[in-house]
Amino acid sequence: MSKMNISLFGIIIATILSMTINFHTINAEPVTMDINKAMDPGPGFGTEKIGTLSIDAQNKTLDISVNMTSVPKQDKVFEAWLVDADGSNYKLSLGALDGNSLKVSDNLVNPYTFTEFIITEEPIDDADPNAALTYGGAELQAPLGQ
Repeated sequence: MSKMNISLFGIIIATILSMTINFHTINAEPVTMDINKAMDPGPGFGTEKIGTLSIDAQNKTLDISVNMTSVPKQDKVFEAWLVDADGSNYKLSLGALDGNSLKVSDNLVNPYTFTEFIITEEPIDDADPNAALTYGGAELQAPLGQ
């Protein structure tokens, strides 16, 4: 290989690595938003506030805090989900709320594809891994939903 080809090859590799690193590196200010009751019939969310969601996105790590003011029905529990509503409609469970709150920190491959946060009301001993009907939620703000 000539010196020119080696130099060009090095520039190409450096460019690809730079693009890959920059694509996955996002540091944003934490955002806090209202969780609103789901529209009936859906889709979408109304204006009745039922809780608060805080998200801190640093690179591929999401620190999420949920505080609900609503209470689930007897023998039910709230469960939090991230949803790729503008793509595959994939729902990623963040887990059941402990009482009316949840704090979770998760390292995800590509958290920025999720466009919605939803709350479902599930049976306490729910064996079904799928989400029940949406109880409430929020449209996610940038850098999420990109």
